[in-house]
Amino acid sequence: MKRKAFTLAEVLITLGIIGIVAAITIPSLITKYQQRETVTKLKDTYSIIANAVRLSEEENGDLESWDISNSREGFDNYIAPYLKISSKKLNGGTISYLYPDGKRKEVLLSVIASGGYSYFLLSGVQLFVPSGIKGRIDFLIDLNGYNRRPNQMGRDAFYLMIYPEIGVQFNQYNDREYNTGTFTLKTREELKNGPAQYNYQCNKNGNGMWCGALIQRDGWQISKDYPW
Repeated sequence: MKRKAFTLAEVLITLGIIGIVAAITIPSLITKYQQRETVTKLKDTYSIIANAVRLSEEENGDLESWDISNSREGFDNYIAPYLKISSKKLNGGTISYLYPDGKRKEVLLSVIASGGYSYFLLSGVQLFVPSGIKGRIDFLIDLNGYNRRPNQMGRDAFYLMIYPEIGVQFNQYNDREYNTGTFTLKTREELKNGPAQYNYQCNKNGNGMWCGALIQRDGWQISKDYPW
């Protein structure tokens, strides 16, 4: 009596093909999942902060009338009461982040180097708020907290600002624009490739300060040319 079956060679060949296909597709699937997760948390955090500003304006008057002597005091007085914060701790300015290329370190970013406080939202998102910046509320959003990698601009770290004249926006400006009070919304090409006063553009050669604005400009998605 004969029975049909696969030979050992056929089984090994089949497993080899499955392994090759998996090696090709799984990394791509993981990357897409990570990108979707990043965009979702970033968009949710942006909405939470924008809503906090709206609630604060209902009680404290229009944003332009707020007395913001520095970012940290402004955050404590006008934003923190309208957020669900699990904890707060002093940040001594010793934290550094990687550039979008994943190699170079950003150690001079004023939101970190000047010192300030870290606020932890219930979602696990961490906000670094400096004490030294005047006239506006700036902070660095870390989507999974500094204790978890990659700690990289444009991957889990994004720069958001609350400015009396322009409201809640991801940073897309040069420092000279703050000094003159004249703000120009950047085109997509400018957000990605500059020119930028201090290398803020969102590419592998920049420091990624404008990456949040690029994601928002692209309709809350990470495009193929994004420096992931």
